[in-house]
Amino acid sequence: MNKGKKHRKRLHEQIAQDQHAQPSGKTMKERSHAEDDKYVDAKLSKKILAQARRQGDDLRREDEGFSYRSKAQTKLPPPKQIKLGGASAQDSDSEDEETSKHLFDNFSALEKTVMEINQEDEDDLKRFMNPNPKQRRTLADIIAEKLEEKKTAVTEIMSEAPLHEEIDETVKSHFLKIGEVLAHYRSGKLPKGFKASPSFPNWIQLLELMKPEKWTAASVYAATRIFVSNLPKYHFKDFCSFILLPRIRDDIAEYKRLNFHLFQALHKSIYKPGDFFEGIVLPLCEAGDCTLREATIVAGIVSQTSIPVGYSAAALILISRMEYNGANSIFMRTILNKKYSLPLSAIDATVEHFMGFMHVEDRLPVLWHQCLLTLVQRYKHDLTKQQKSRILKLVNYHDHHEITPEIRREITQSKRNRGDPEVMEDEDVTMS
Repeated sequence: MNKGKKHRKRLHEQIAQDQHAQPSGKTMKERSHAEDDKYVDAKLSKKILAQARRQGDDLRREDEGFSYRSKAQTKLPPPKQIKLGGASAQDSDSEDEETSKHLFDNFSALEKTVMEINQEDEDDLKRFMNPNPKQRRTLADIIAEKLEEKKTAVTEIMSEAPLHEEIDETVKSHFLKIGEVLAHYRSGKLPKGFKASPSFPNWIQLLELMKPEKWTAASVYAATRIFVSNLPKYHFKDFCSFILLPRIRDDIAEYKRLNFHLFQALHKSIYKPGDFFEGIVLPLCEAGDCTLREATIVAGIVSQTSIPVGYSAAALILISRMEYNGANSIFMRTILNKKYSLPLSAIDATVEHFMGFMHVEDRLPVLWHQCLLTLVQRYKHDLTKQQKSRILKLVNYHDHHEITPEIRREITQSKRNRGDPEVMEDEDVTMS
């Protein structure tokens, strides 16, 4: 690696300096709930403050990019709620009772949503899938292919030693036996060699020896907990794309739902949100054959988890620039619905995404219309007058009998636009 090159900031770091949009106010129902929750008792306040401190510590460690040794010496406390952070190789095998209950409740709600998927919507989505999708490969095929692709890159970043350096027969035998254990693992202690595998430069090769395609769902979850805590920043995405994503897709394709252990694994993987988006969400959108069921499950987990705005905004921009398929609308709508104070560049990229359909003659899926409605509902005051005018022209061309009137109503009734003199004066007063 050329050490003379300047470090190039990742997209989520670049947009952190951008101006931010403010989502529109709460609905009457949300205001009512806010009124009821205005007062918090002392016990709950103490729990909230403790969790906030833990989350702040986790985010600070993530930003500092701590080393292998410091990770091994740091014991992160288990989370009380499903928040970013808290995954640790030192976690006990039994989750905190409150956290487990919260996870299971979220899992049950997600299952209910998946069961209610309309076959008509599924068929509608298929019209925008890649007409010539690649044949689905086994997890073993994917690992072998990625291992070859990453050979040079991983060698430069992780070690000077060649990736395909001959492994000692004793070591090879040891990891083959670990793979046999993981093929039947349900709970309990894990082999020490397995816990140490992320610290080896050739960890991908060791994973191949352990035959992850035969692992139980509980083994995949255990591996996610270990690798998310011990792999360097921006390297956990390889574990996500090699192991976690193919396993999740296979499980959903076979059972039409997601195993609870794999659901837990996805939640743990968001401990490193940049790697989660690059290893799970973006490849799923780029595949061109993502089903409505797959997109609904992964997006549902994103909606239930606290993720820093920079990563979500970067993902929104990248997805908006991709070749369209219905699954993209699901992920974009999920991010917009989180009511972030998004950078204006993310809002503009999303608007341009929709403007690209101005001359598309095909009937667009309901998901597309729903995503556009979400954009104007949440960020109508952060759209310029010109953008609103273009959106009104767009919905005249692509009309939905129920959703389009709502889009028009949101735009025509919004009295404030980005860049209006009144808005600029208010901002100047605030800044002064």
